[in-house]
Amino acid sequence: MDNANENISIRHSIPADARLISVLATTTFYEAYCEQDESDNLAGYISQSFDVHKIESELADPSVIFLLIYRSNKAVGYAKLDKESTLDCIAGPAPIELKRIYILERVYGKGFGARLLEYCIDLAKNLGFETIWLQVWEENPRAQRFYQKYGFKQCGKIDIPYGEVTGTNLVLQKSLIIRAETRV
Repeated sequence: MDNANENISIRHSIPADARLISVLATTTFYEAYCEQDESDNLAGYISQSFDVHKIESELADPSVIFLLIYRSNKAVGYAKLDKESTLDCIAGPAPIELKRIYILERVYGKGFGARLLEYCIDLAKNLGFETIWLQVWEENPRAQRFYQKYGFKQCGKIDIPYGEVTGTNLVLQKSLIIRAETRV
């Protein structure tokens, strides 16, 4: 990423960020899936999942962390971590879920997603978690390659009701434990 002209920052969200997160979540999710999904299913999911009141409730939950990433003081993406979420297929100890990580299309390929993911991984380690996990749609090979580049490995699948259809998400996990090399 060319940082010469970029003023990039990441910060933890506060309750006053609920509207901003709602708009970012709606925009980025629609951008990500508008070509693959039926508009009615997409609209229904977005209106349920990213309603400002729902975001306010999530921001008040101590087990949830929202992060915002900015370029030159303009929000271009967000992430959501859930400290109390797990699935049976998560084999690693002390798990935390990276529930959402989305950036605006206009900054794709400029390193913002990588920077935000690296921040989430570092934060999870600093909070004492030993495993970070996430779900990714099975028909999103671009995102799968992105996560694999960071060492995430598939450990399961889960069906997700989505409007009038059911989609399948791959469940990926990554160990956050740094193992010391054994020297002989």
